[in-house]
Amino acid sequence: MRSIHKRLMAYVYMPLIFAVMGYFIVYMAVLPFQEIGLALGNMVFAKSVPTFQSELDSIFQEPDITATDIVGSTDTVPMSGVVIPEYETHYAEITSNRIGLSANLYFGDSNEVLRYGVGQYMGSFLPGFGGTVLLAAHNTTYFLPLKDIQVDDVIQITTNYGVYQYQVTETKVLKNDDSSAFDLSQREQEQLVAYTCYPFEQIGAVTQERFFVYADKVSGPDVIDEN
Repeated sequence: MRSIHKRLMAYVYMPLIFAVMGYFIVYMAVLPFQEIGLALGNMVFAKSVPTFQSELDSIFQEPDITATDIVGSTDTVPMSGVVIPEYETHYAEITSNRIGLSANLYFGDSNEVLRYGVGQYMGSFLPGFGGTVLLAAHNTTYFLPLKDIQVDDVIQITTNYGVYQYQVTETKVLKNDDSSAFDLSQREQEQLVAYTCYPFEQIGAVTQERFFVYADKVSGPDVIDEN
């Protein structure tokens, strides 16, 4: 019996144990390259998305531009006039003419959304609601123009219910896990925070830093509750 047990250990159990350990070591070694490969795939797809803009739902329509849609406007819009977008829905356009920024803005920041444009974190506020509007996009495509952004530049978000302009106050390069980068609870000043991987034009999966743009609202209607 001992001889049989030793043979099982030598010819069955030990090879099986070593095989499992070998597979695990190979998996751990390949995992980082797999993430880079996925990032490369996303980047390639992102570069070709302008011809596939119908893939995600859209509720966006150009609003009627009036004399109040200028810097300094303090107009209001009733809550009933705002359609809250569903997840992964195109609801606005984001532009900044001086740096050549022009993209669709979606509610949600999934990988699918970031193939087609700029995504808004769902835990942040929509324009006009008085809080932080948190946006993200790839540094190789839609937010590549942010490399040329400067203080006092204006970023515009055009929604169905109004046109919003945000003036840049500062930019920062921070670690990707820096909890001080933004505050979604603050309601003192409506603020746009846009971020992307840094350095620019490098694959996001291998970068440990993020480029942040901070801009304060300077025009656009405030959304008010009619009750």
